[in-house]
Amino acid sequence: MRIFTILFSFFFLLINSGLLNSEFILTDITPNNKLINYPDTTSSKTCTSYHYILVNGSNQGTINQIIPYSFFLSSNSDSVIYYAYQSLNIGESKQINFTVNDLNQTNGYLTVNFICKEVDVSLVTIDIIQNVTWSDNLKYSSIVRLNGVPDEATMPINVNAIINRMGNSLYRIIYREPYYTNNLQNSNQWDIDLQFSVNQILKVSVPFNKLNPIVFVKDIKEYQVNKLKYAGLFGGTLLFEVNSTIQRPIFSSFTMFDPYYQTPKPISGVKGDVLYYLNLISAVPGNQTYSLYSQNEDDSFKTILNKTIEYTLPTINPLGQSIATSDNSSELMNFITVKFDGASDYNFGTINCVFKNIFDNGFNYGFPFGFISGNNNINKMSISTPITSKSNQKEFTWNCGSTIVIVNDSLFIQESTTSRPTITSLENINIYGFSFLAIFKATDDYGVKYIGVFQNIFNKIGSESLVSGDTKNGVWEYLYDGVNLGGDTKNSISISSEMDTSTSYFPGLPFSISDINQTILLPQIELNSPVNYYRDIKDISFMFNNVHVTNQSVDNIMYFTFDNINNYKNLSIGFTLTDPKSLKDINYQSDIFMTLNLKYIFAQWDESKGRFSVMFKMPANTVPGVLDWTLTFAKYNTLINTALPEKYQLNIISENIDISGPIVTNIIKKSPSDFGTSNVGWLLTIEDDINGILNGYIIVKGVLDSSSYNFTISPSTSVTGSGDKWKADYLISIPIQDNLNSYGCIAQDYSITYAKLEDSFGNINKFVAFPVTSEEIANPLSIFSNVNPFYLFNIDSLTVSVDSTTCNTALDTTEPTLISFTSSKSSIDVGSQDRSIRFDFKAQDLESGLKNNQYPIVYLITENLESVECISTIVSRTSTETIYTCTTEVPIGFGYPLGFTVSVFGFINNGGYYSGFSSDLIKSIGSNSYFISTIQSMDIPIIMSSTGITNQGGDVWINGRGFLLSDTATITYSDGNKITKTLTNNIYNSVLLIPAIKATNQSFTIQVYNSSQPTKTSNLFTITPQLFFFNYTDPVPTQSPTPTTSSQPTKSPIPTNPPQKCSGNPECGGANQGVCTKNGCVCLSPWYGKDCTSKLVEVVPPIINGSNPSVEIPIPGDNGGSSTTGGSTDLPSQIIYKSLISIVSLRELDFNGNAIKNIPLNSWVFSEINSTISRYDTSVSVEGKNEKVNVTTTMQWFSNSSTVTFAGQQLKMNPSTIKFNVDITTYPFSSSLNSLQLVMSATLLSSSTNNDICSSKSFGDTSNGDDSNFIKLQIDDHSVYGRFLKRAIVDGLIISVDNILLDDSMNTIESDTHAQQSYIGIIIPHYNKLISIDPDFSVLIDQHPASKSSDNSICSNKSGLTKGQISGIAIGAAGFAAVVVISVIYSVNKTKKNKKLLNSISKKIESVNK
Repeated sequence: MRIFTILFSFFFLLINSGLLNSEFILTDITPNNKLINYPDTTSSKTCTSYHYILVNGSNQGTINQIIPYSFFLSSNSDSVIYYAYQSLNIGESKQINFTVNDLNQTNGYLTVNFICKEVDVSLVTIDIIQNVTWSDNLKYSSIVRLNGVPDEATMPINVNAIINRMGNSLYRIIYREPYYTNNLQNSNQWDIDLQFSVNQILKVSVPFNKLNPIVFVKDIKEYQVNKLKYAGLFGGTLLFEVNSTIQRPIFSSFTMFDPYYQTPKPISGVKGDVLYYLNLISAVPGNQTYSLYSQNEDDSFKTILNKTIEYTLPTINPLGQSIATSDNSSELMNFITVKFDGASDYNFGTINCVFKNIFDNGFNYGFPFGFISGNNNINKMSISTPITSKSNQKEFTWNCGSTIVIVNDSLFIQESTTSRPTITSLENINIYGFSFLAIFKATDDYGVKYIGVFQNIFNKIGSESLVSGDTKNGVWEYLYDGVNLGGDTKNSISISSEMDTSTSYFPGLPFSISDINQTILLPQIELNSPVNYYRDIKDISFMFNNVHVTNQSVDNIMYFTFDNINNYKNLSIGFTLTDPKSLKDINYQSDIFMTLNLKYIFAQWDESKGRFSVMFKMPANTVPGVLDWTLTFAKYNTLINTALPEKYQLNIISENIDISGPIVTNIIKKSPSDFGTSNVGWLLTIEDDINGILNGYIIVKGVLDSSSYNFTISPSTSVTGSGDKWKADYLISIPIQDNLNSYGCIAQDYSITYAKLEDSFGNINKFVAFPVTSEEIANPLSIFSNVNPFYLFNIDSLTVSVDSTTCNTALDTTEPTLISFTSSKSSIDVGSQDRSIRFDFKAQDLESGLKNNQYPIVYLITENLESVECISTIVSRTSTETIYTCTTEVPIGFGYPLGFTVSVFGFINNGGYYSGFSSDLIKSIGSNSYFISTIQSMDIPIIMSSTGITNQGGDVWINGRGFLLSDTATITYSDGNKITKTLTNNIYNSVLLIPAIKATNQSFTIQVYNSSQPTKTSNLFTITPQLFFFNYTDPVPTQSPTPTTSSQPTKSPIPTNPPQKCSGNPECGGANQGVCTKNGCVCLSPWYGKDCTSKLVEVVPPIINGSNPSVEIPIPGDNGGSSTTGGSTDLPSQIIYKSLISIVSLRELDFNGNAIKNIPLNSWVFSEINSTISRYDTSVSVEGKNEKVNVTTTMQWFSNSSTVTFAGQQLKMNPSTIKFNVDITTYPFSSSLNSLQLVMSATLLSSSTNNDICSSKSFGDTSNGDDSNFIKLQIDDHSVYGRFLKRAIVDGLIISVDNILLDDSMNTIESDTHAQQSYIGIIIPHYNKLISIDPDFSVLIDQHPASKSSDNSICSNKSGLTKGQISGIAIGAAGFAAVVVISVIYSVNKTKKNKKLLNSISKKIESVNK
């Protein structure tokens, strides 16, 4: 028996070594992490076990059979890969003997173990990494390490939680609302059962970071329930005020329809008293009950509102009968057309179409695409797309809406093939941050159509990613995010061919004979070692903490490091702000998805300091308290700041909370009688009382004919005199009759279908009747993260009706016709730099004419249903004909290799009918431009995008095509300086690294090329750096805890202004305007000036000049401003006032005060920091010196009264004031006894033709306690007022400076009753490194006009008359070396005298600068 056993073992060894009658060598190449298998799901009692067998010694053609039966995967000339699978019960193990033979009885043998097991929870130990903690992006979450649970194990589940596998046995638990709204009662730990399989359940207990809140909810308001429309659904709005002892009180709203829970968001208020907003989603018709939950003091939840609402959803009528036709008259231009009766009662919704059962969401479209005739009551549709002339399939389905069209082999050639597309190689490279470059090599006899990657959504990698070869044998490069894509089992990959064959691959398993160690997977960012970043992180600090963000965004830097630093310093660590405003800015909706789709800011490792740093911008007017942030290390591996100690928090102070955009507070419908013309529309009152409106976009559509009217609004387009950026009226006017013909107008409704309103800090409110953007179409529920600007109003308020009493013309049921249609190209190289194409066409409507201001769209469609829109413009029109043109650029690879169809839709006549023309209809009129063929060059470098870069400089990656042979880059900076770099590393076809970009605040261009092939040169690509300026100063002086941190030192005593006599009659303007003190008049806001008789009035912010620091501010005049539609045009002439403030020059003064050098300041470089702060830089040379002097001016607009601190002095900034901070670097003085003088010019002009006025100027000391000088120039009752501090910061010390008038020594204009000018010199003592000064300016309205008794007055003989007080403004002067133009508009036309004065001033300043 022993001998038999030995012989059997020896025989078995021979079989498995392939030495017994065998030429085939079999090897198990299954990855090690797949050798032991776990149940596919927690409810399954079986495992599916795969094994991959490599057969060496022959190819597939010589193998007769493999036993047991296995599936062929890949082969080459002498090797084949097969795979087989077994279904096993939990705990079962099988040995399977594989045998391979050929017709010559040559054999190969291999024994493989198939194993199925489950997690034994009795062997699992638990480490708590993160306690249960609330964050706005993850809600309640925790992190645990389950020691003994391999990453290949079955993903555990719990109905009350979302479980994320983080790698290294780490799991993130995100607790669902039913768990914590119903089950928490004074719980110090949260228990949850994780089910791994039917019999293996692990109890996980995690400590709970209690909040112990005291929350009061008051004034719950419901708005327009059952009347608001979102994404085709009707809903409502819930608002309530909250007083809370904690920063983040938690609320949740429950309904029985998915998403079951919604989280109200804070939108406005002040600390401790915050307004919350919630859009109530209506998912189905009928009754829906909403419950609103709020926290108790013990962190449990209570119901504070139950509301039942009945919803009625609009009926969507199905598309009608359909038919499919094809055009294969040319092998190079084969396409199919599907025609069907359209959607009756079409209401602007989108229609989804899927063709050939493509495993994705298809494509979505709305009017005008596809509509070829009719109106919205009844219409017909037609869609043309390219199609291959041959297919392995016998038929396809085309599914549009609820209409299914069968496309059978009568429309193409059915040809069977056994050929299948194959991915032969996949290389994944982590190139930067979280970004991977996946490089696929693939082949197919007929051509690869696309490679598909499925994870939650289907991503098609098509010809746009083909970088070399062709579709039959090529290379595709695909850039993807290794945090948001990649990694888990949902990441499946397939490949499809032009013959409609496909191959699917199992993720994480072998796939190609070319490299048996490769597995088919797009990897994720992973942590290679089991680090504990919550334990290791330390020394978190910020450049600025306890930061005031009221009405300002602040640049900041975070610093941090880790214990066990070698585990971290080579990682990419992504930083993200997660406060309510930052989450809203990225349209994040935690109720719908839990993954942040972010552009991370990556931390930089500093080896010399042993720490990371990351620059970021703190948002203005967000919720005060702790500013939330996260650090992301890998997929699901996110550290949240709320789980860290208090010492690591970033604290912010904000007097306001405004993270909501503007809202509409009043709607007045307008009829033709209101306009006095054939127009209808609305007068909208739009308010944003803190940030003010920046701009807006509104779309109105004709309900019958789908005519579209787009309106862009901003404070400058508001109704004149109606208000300012915080509140004003805006007129939306729709013409209902074409003045070019006499057809008349038809009765129909017009509805606002889209509105987007943005405030000055980027907060957006949005109304979407139906999805418009691709994001809204793909995820309609994301719309609910926006505040609806119309929430106060019934949906009917957004519709204005034109009935038959106003328009009684009959409908014109003969739709417009297409007369001609041409394109600039019949074939296009979609791999070239010139991918533009122009279309010219003419349409006709002999009955009613084509409607004006309607712009048909040319659509380009590929076989994969990608589309490009080309929106036309009108070249010319008559009463019956209109000529159109449009030009567009197609994306790289678009339509390759089949080409793309061309259609045009959206012709609308004046009689309520529209038309469009699919490719077959364009062809039917004799045009050859219905189809564009494509070729694709592969070796032309094209830059399409880049990674971000800051003004600190650094590396930048460019993305595009054709870079593989590029070895040189040219960087051209704004000053004309060109840098040529040799490229040696990190060069791929679609991405390329440009290292060491120098620090710059200005845009620069990049061009790459091959030095040996100059023709292979890319396009010029412009990159604009993100600007960071770390110049924050605390507006409130902080108390020093110790003498060592005292306030900024002073070099010399700072002078105080001497006592002054109070002036004015009554004194200081009277008790309501000022108070007389021993130092003079102290004015009460809004009064200003030496005698408190000048008034400050808030106005719209100035329009910033991008070339130099200048502003222009219009205000209403005596006669009410300019006329509007329907108003009187017989207004009296208006007056223009212009205040020009400029920095003329720098002058070096000797010890006697004589100017020995004059340096003009003329050329500036502009950069916008945010909507209220702008920066201007210049660099000047000093004669006889090599050094450059850099001058920087930062101009800040104050919309509200604020307090700032400069040079140790607290200063009040009045509303509508502009303050300047001027920094001057090292100046090369000729002598240490010399000083520097900054020369400024202030001018005030008036275009008034009234000779009965006076002008005056005065200069002196202020009396309000700020110890400054002032300059005041006055014409009639308008003044420009400048404040010059008697202190500056010089080399880090606070010193005194002198401000003097230079009118006697400078070349001023000839002042008269309509013009005044002065020069002011700020004298700075000798310094070494840096000086900083801080002037500000205002324009005032004076209670008393200038008269003969005014200081330094100039009057005509008739002067002395008094006028009533008018409104005014307070604005700052223009910045350094620039002309500030403040236009107080009282007239449309300038007088000749005004022009003459302007020319005179320019010449005077030029002469000074010589």
